[in-house]
Amino acid sequence: MWKLVREGMKNSIFLLFFIGFSAQAELILFDQIEAVIADVEGTEVVTKSDIERPSLGGGFRTKEDLVFERLILIDAKKHKVPQDDEAVDAYLAQIQREHNLSPEELESIFTSSGYTIEEGRQQLQMMQTVNTMLDVKIRSNLIVPRKDVEAYYDEHSEIIEATYTLERLFVPFSKKMSKKEQYDILCRYANNEIKVKGVEWSEPFVVNHSEISEEKSFIYVLEVGQISLPQKMRGGFELFKLIAKTPEHKKTLEESYREITDILRRPKYEELMRNYRDALFQKASIVYF
Repeated sequence: MWKLVREGMKNSIFLLFFIGFSAQAELILFDQIEAVIADVEGTEVVTKSDIERPSLGGGFRTKEDLVFERLILIDAKKHKVPQDDEAVDAYLAQIQREHNLSPEELESIFTSSGYTIEEGRQQLQMMQTVNTMLDVKIRSNLIVPRKDVEAYYDEHSEIIEATYTLERLFVPFSKKMSKKEQYDILCRYANNEIKVKGVEWSEPFVVNHSEISEEKSFIYVLEVGQISLPQKMRGGFELFKLIAKTPEHKKTLEESYREITDILRRPKYEELMRNYRDALFQKASIVYF
């Protein structure tokens, strides 16, 4: 029994078994080539197992996605991007520290996606190389001038609605007095005229202006520290205390800056990515199977 593997490839392509001394051999398909990408800097292969296995991020990639990835790896060789094994080791060590993983548990993360630990390291190395190239070719060219951000801000200013920090008090109906008598006592309590024992306010919570129903619109006019008049509801009375209030305001330029730059970068990113992808596909020789 022996196996024939294509040397120089990262994946074994075919596995042949010859049983006994029979004149006929049984050919067993172990994997198959889906695409070969050739360039002066080298050759890359996309196999069926590459497509069928999820990426380390958990998602599946199409054949075209994988071809594009291999083209970027070839381009990285042209730019002599170094293979940083130490960075991969540091990243794996960081994952172990942050999630308190043993080496065996880390390995199980890779095997659950169909990778050995060494194949997982190779995938991380490839991801790192691809990200480095995208930094060089795409992200480094996405600088947005401040004047463009300011112009967008002036045209698309965002209004932040008012928010209210409240505490809630629910008082069940008393069996010792009428609802009218209890209501009057709670009104005096709300107006700070008397103290009431055993009162337990809720933990503070925040609501937006738009989240307050019409029947509770009295909250809008409460002053900080003020208690609303008791509201009769099923089973008892409800009161609210205003702890803090943030009025409606226009979002500042600095608060909006990052969001605006992301918005302005997006079409430029898509354009640069499309041009880079087209250039790589045009230069390389690609054979699909």
